[in-house]
Amino acid sequence: MSELTTPELELSGIQEASGAEKLAIGILRFLPGFKQLSPSRRLRTAMRGGAWTIVGYGAGQVLRLASTLVLARMLVPQAFGMVALVNVFLSGLEMLSDLGVGTDVIQHQRGDDPTFINTAFLIQGVRGTIIWVIATAIAYPFARFYQQPALVALAVVGSLSVLFRGFTSSSIWTLTRHVRIGQLTALNTGSDAFGFLVSLAWALISPTAWSLVAGRVAAMVCLLVASHAIAENRVSLIWDSRAAKEILAFGAGVFVSTATYFVGGEAERLVVGKFITLVELGCFSLALSISAAASKGLQQIIGQVFFPMISDSLRKSQQQAVEHFKKARHLILIMSVSLSVGFIVGSNLIVKFLLGPRYFMAGWMLRLLGMRGAFELFMSVTVSMLFAVGTSKYAATGNVLKLIFLAVGLTIAFGHYGFHAALWVLTLAPLATYIPYLVGLREHCKPAMRTELRSFGVFALITALAMVSARFLQ
Repeated sequence: MSELTTPELELSGIQEASGAEKLAIGILRFLPGFKQLSPSRRLRTAMRGGAWTIVGYGAGQVLRLASTLVLARMLVPQAFGMVALVNVFLSGLEMLSDLGVGTDVIQHQRGDDPTFINTAFLIQGVRGTIIWVIATAIAYPFARFYQQPALVALAVVGSLSVLFRGFTSSSIWTLTRHVRIGQLTALNTGSDAFGFLVSLAWALISPTAWSLVAGRVAAMVCLLVASHAIAENRVSLIWDSRAAKEILAFGAGVFVSTATYFVGGEAERLVVGKFITLVELGCFSLALSISAAASKGLQQIIGQVFFPMISDSLRKSQQQAVEHFKKARHLILIMSVSLSVGFIVGSNLIVKFLLGPRYFMAGWMLRLLGMRGAFELFMSVTVSMLFAVGTSKYAATGNVLKLIFLAVGLTIAFGHYGFHAALWVLTLAPLATYIPYLVGLREHCKPAMRTELRSFGVFALITALAMVSARFLQ
């Protein structure tokens, strides 16, 4: 059978596309850089994957929001504050348990080789065990630092979720690699729902901080069991030394990247909370949650759809991959600019509608944090491209620079200027991360640099104009 030519492939894509897909493609053709867009199989896969990612992220956000609201009403404030501390502790452990093993499997040439996959699974399992041991060891110092003895048991039991995550099946990586996002969404959402039900049942019987910890561990047990139940490749002790070296070499940079990302980003509530009042901390946490919810869903699409597809393109042709990158860059530029302008102009209205007048202080915080979230969305395409070419050192370097920027900036801000200046430091910190991304893109994918720099200029200019306009409108 002869291979189809490009026009024949496009015709095939047009015939197979559904009505909804044809409508979406028609809308995209009005955007810059998409006028010649055709409903190819690749594009339709991306659209279906993106739709499933949005559904999965939305369901996960609804479950987390429902869990937070229900538990906030059932638990006393002291217990809820303790849960927040355990949450940050466990979030850090989850980042440290990743090591980029799954990311490497998704982008690697041997990502479908059972021997390679099994070697990756064994590394991930050992990593999860080591992190669990470390977590158990540092639980007491963690509790002592916050002068909360009850945190010891909560942290030790909660860290079991990291151990279980380390032994989840490689089927999760395979589903992402082949953009089978529907099954992945069902797996993650089902596990989250199970965890929420356990938390709710526990809180009804005993409204304590243990309800959230129990739900978190239960969700991970559910994911562990379900991931192995659907796995096509069964676990074995097959080990490939060469594969292990490649995985660990890639993972070294990811480990540094995720560790510094946690310290420089996720842990900011713990750091900032040392220097501001409880009212300010409450408003800051709410503004942070709203800004993150708006941008993280789109970043999920980048990670679960664009990344595996650009990795597949690179395995075939760099020129083809560059063209796909440019199209994705144009689309994400439009989204990130819209998000930035929306938060800058409408932050006070968002706070008034969602939180009420008591939290008016969160308005100016949301303006800055929303702008930061939009820029992080903008950068997500760039870092995914670097991961796709098989390098993680630029992400690690970027997060180290960001950590240094935050350490120096927050020390000066809180020491001499106050919280407002400190929040500007948090907002501008991603720029320190972005510089190594540009260096990496120039080194590994130079044809994409002009598009990247032009897009950044557009984003920065429109964001600056929106900030100036917002000041005049106040």
